[in-house]
Amino acid sequence: MGTNRWAVCVALLGCLLPAGIVRAQTPQEKKRGDILKNLGLKKKPPAPPPEATPVLPEGEPPAEGGEKASTPGGATGKQKGASKSAAPAGPAAPSFTRAVHPLLVTTCKPCHAPGAPGGVSRLLLSGDAAADHKVTARFVNTRDPEASVLLGKVSGATMHAGGAPWPAAGAQYQRVLAWIRGGARLDAAQKAEPAPEAAAAAPRVPPSRRPPAPSTAPGSEPVAVPPVGGEPAPAAPEVARPLPGPLPQAGEGGRSGAPRFAAAVHPVLMSTCAICHRPGAPAAMTRLLLSGDAARDDAIVRPFVDVQAPEQSPLVSKARGEMHGGGAVLPPGDPRLEAIIAWAKGLAPGAAAAPATEPATAAAPSPTPAAAPPTLSAPAGGYAPPGAHAHGGPGAPGLGLPFGFMLNGRFDLAYERRQFSGGPFESSSVNALRSYHHFLFLSHDTAGDPCGLSVEVLTLQFWEAHCRVPGLPAPLRLTVAGGKIVVPFGADPLYHQNYGGLGGFDQPVLPIIWAVEGAAAHLVVARREFVLTDDLFVVRGFALPHADSLINLQSGFSPEDDVELGWGNRLGVAWRFVSAWYSAYYNPLGFGRRLFMQAFDLTVARPRGIPVLQHFSFGAGLLRADVSGGGPGVGGVGFDYYNFADYLQLRYYPTDWLYVQYRTGLRTFNNRRGVVLDKSRLTNADASTHNFAVVGRTRGLTAGLYYFINLEKVDEIPNDLLRLIGTYEF
Repeated sequence: MGTNRWAVCVALLGCLLPAGIVRAQTPQEKKRGDILKNLGLKKKPPAPPPEATPVLPEGEPPAEGGEKASTPGGATGKQKGASKSAAPAGPAAPSFTRAVHPLLVTTCKPCHAPGAPGGVSRLLLSGDAAADHKVTARFVNTRDPEASVLLGKVSGATMHAGGAPWPAAGAQYQRVLAWIRGGARLDAAQKAEPAPEAAAAAPRVPPSRRPPAPSTAPGSEPVAVPPVGGEPAPAAPEVARPLPGPLPQAGEGGRSGAPRFAAAVHPVLMSTCAICHRPGAPAAMTRLLLSGDAARDDAIVRPFVDVQAPEQSPLVSKARGEMHGGGAVLPPGDPRLEAIIAWAKGLAPGAAAAPATEPATAAAPSPTPAAAPPTLSAPAGGYAPPGAHAHGGPGAPGLGLPFGFMLNGRFDLAYERRQFSGGPFESSSVNALRSYHHFLFLSHDTAGDPCGLSVEVLTLQFWEAHCRVPGLPAPLRLTVAGGKIVVPFGADPLYHQNYGGLGGFDQPVLPIIWAVEGAAAHLVVARREFVLTDDLFVVRGFALPHADSLINLQSGFSPEDDVELGWGNRLGVAWRFVSAWYSAYYNPLGFGRRLFMQAFDLTVARPRGIPVLQHFSFGAGLLRADVSGGGPGVGGVGFDYYNFADYLQLRYYPTDWLYVQYRTGLRTFNNRRGVVLDKSRLTNADASTHNFAVVGRTRGLTAGLYYFINLEKVDEIPNDLLRLIGTYEF
């Protein structure tokens, strides 16, 4: 009986025990199911016995997210049986809220906010972490983190008006890269240590989908990633990354510690040089034509580097102001210029490897939190406002305004001695104080917007809108413009070079600023060191008030109620340090008369590497305007006439910021014989000028002393001139 009693108790216990266990686990199973549901995972089948648990290969990183390796039973790697088979835990992915968002607010939000200069872009930050995470997620690529648009912009690898605030070798860039690799979640770090049940149920990430393990290859160094935004340092305090610097390409040497072009050099070029050296800008027909793409611009810039003498490279010397229309955009001593020189030195074949401790951007300036203002483009006619040629300081090409707008200006003041012949301080000479330039230019042209505008806002000297034509093959770039455009005629459309020996506001042949209503198209074809440009334009042209009137090329434009259209074309070609232009213009004048004007200009920049000659530049040009046609007595053979002007200019540069100039030119009007001068029709309007000058330029300031000797062909006038002028541009 006793035995039967114990048998019955055991049987009852065997029946009740499983039910009791199930009832005890129901809340835990429910919690586990909720976790799996929130994570979007399916419930896994029962795990195999411990002896069948797969073992991670040696050195393979753990599962994504930094979760602790676990056994099927839910025990962590610290428990028995798991410590030997589980891989070591990796660092947790950074938190967007605590690590990434503070970086964006500090560096990007000053410009990428409503009403700020970058407020017209798609990246608009509000300051709210959750909202900014949704916006930022559009610019990241979790499948290929290094190809993320966000990283390309902040590192300068792609065109960015704000430069490169986070170089690829910097801690900020690496922190954001780690966040993207971790899935770019809002708070990835909070999911780094889930409950044991969730860790056991989390799916294993295939090795091909896992982020690469920290590099331990030769040539890399461990770099500590400091905490950012108050986030505790990750479990693994050191992350090995390759030494920064350009990788040597096939057939060229390289220095492993030299600055990278995309991270350290390209942003500098885009903020200082691309203002003029881009499609549609005044220097668009030179060999240096920047596209905004770092890889393409790297190949464009390298021909301007002398690896044997980096400090004397054309790229460096031009930036210092030597034979450069833009002046010294990067004066000697500027840290950005030193970064370019360091990069150029790294291209030298056989250059010694830099020490492992050399920083990537030792010579580069510290990035500022606010993005730089967008660069200024130019009308299709190939002209940019004077402010685009020089800046008020390094890296300050104009004044950035909200919504991507920019202000540039040019102002000057001149002291003159006039009305003398031979001696500027003769008793008959008089003093004069003049201001010839008081321009303020408003423009809008950003890399992400195919259209832009430029306006001279003080006197409305010109105003135009322009758009870049998309979809053309890579060598071709086309920009179209309309409005009151600067007519693309001659080598320098603003000042018309120096026809007649004078320039700018002294120009007596063409208008001081030839800006009239019309439209233009600017085409650029670039092939390595060879660049071809073509400007086609149609504008409101000249008109004769009477059939026998003489054309006045400075002011003889047709009245609004009697419009005569003129059209023309300017071809430009550049190779190495030589540039040439041919300009043609045709205009019906009324009364059956026609104007056909031609000009040819040649410029030889300082030929770097050639002793003595590398300190000199040369320019020459000529213009002839023929008027033909008409009825009896006002045209035809013996009555057709032409105007002529030429110039020759020579400059000597003893230093980067100073040059001595000699310029001369002839101008004649109403000629009916010969090719250049009709001696039978001379007046005091027919003259030649000899100009001697000493000019210094630094940053946005220019000071020059000019002495003009004006020699009339007949009836000499005491109109020689001594001028001391100071100019400020920003």
